[in-house]
Amino acid sequence: MNINPASRIIAELRPKYEIKIDLDERCFLFPAGKSVSQLLLLSDGHTILIDAVYPFNQARTPPRLAALDLDDAREFGRRLVEAVHTARTQLVGTNGIRISINVIANGYHLQFGDMNAATELFLGTGCIWRVCQGLLRIVDLIAPIESN
Repeated sequence: MNINPASRIIAELRPKYEIKIDLDERCFLFPAGKSVSQLLLLSDGHTILIDAVYPFNQARTPPRLAALDLDDAREFGRRLVEAVHTARTQLVGTNGIRISINVIANGYHLQFGDMNAATELFLGTGCIWRVCQGLLRIVDLIAPIESN
């Protein structure tokens, strides 16, 4: 009998929910100065983690952009859709997060955290609807709302 505890440990650390969002070539992360090719939305059922996938990462920049609880993620998704539809700046401010969504000439500028030490994500117009759908999809996976 062969027992391999490593595979069981790895399976327990794997997130319960995972959504991958492909971005376009006009997506960048600052202050790291990295191109972002994909966003990963990971969740254990309570917290939603937003991670970036970089095509190059010689500086070993950590992938984590934000960690949101369910209510914050739901509000962020709503404000993001509202910002895209109305083409106006939105602010998501709760007890847990502070995110500003700015509409710019060639896309959207998302600013996570305090203005003095913010993480900035620039998204092109070609991928913004995929980001909106991915965020709302993971919220729905975690806590589906009953239909009539």
